[in-house]
Amino acid sequence: MMFFTPRAALASLVLAATLGLSACAPTGTPASESYASTSLLDSGQRQSLADRVAAFDRDLNSGNIAALVSYLPPRMIADLADEMGTSPEFATAAAGAMISGLTSELEIAGRSDISQALIGETDEGRPYALVPGVAQIRAGGQSATQQVTTLALIDGGEWYLLGLSDPETLTDLRRAYPEFRGVALPAGGN
Repeated sequence: MMFFTPRAALASLVLAATLGLSACAPTGTPASESYASTSLLDSGQRQSLADRVAAFDRDLNSGNIAALVSYLPPRMIADLADEMGTSPEFATAAAGAMISGLTSELEIAGRSDISQALIGETDEGRPYALVPGVAQIRAGGQSATQQVTTLALIDGGEWYLLGLSDPETLTDLRRAYPEFRGVALPAGGN
């Protein structure tokens, strides 16, 4: 197996995509239906979205950083595996181990506010949500708190989460999920 992505770069990419660790600025009109009153999700989809976001927050706040990779959309994991020249399962395990190692000296916490989520649908009919939240990182006596936006999308009947941390993340998303090319999404980056 050949790995073309340096360990630190790969782990940084996965960590940023998972946590969305940059402030987000809108690039256009985002989703517009509120989570509470949306007609785009049935009650089961709405509940499974809330459950998935809550599970992510629990994993993050309990320090289960390696598990956060499992929330990434599967087509993005497949693209990462292709770049690495390996299987999606191996890419997932390797990325989880790498971000665990890179974040072992950090305290990371966060919370998502599902009640403030905005719901949309792609032209192809894929529902998605933009979930606002806050990420807090502490290291070496310093701390940073940032507003974050997480994209939740359904793939194969399950919700997956992607931190919209930078323009590269949007490029990767739109390569894996072309239906998002026509969707205005916030992208962070300082």
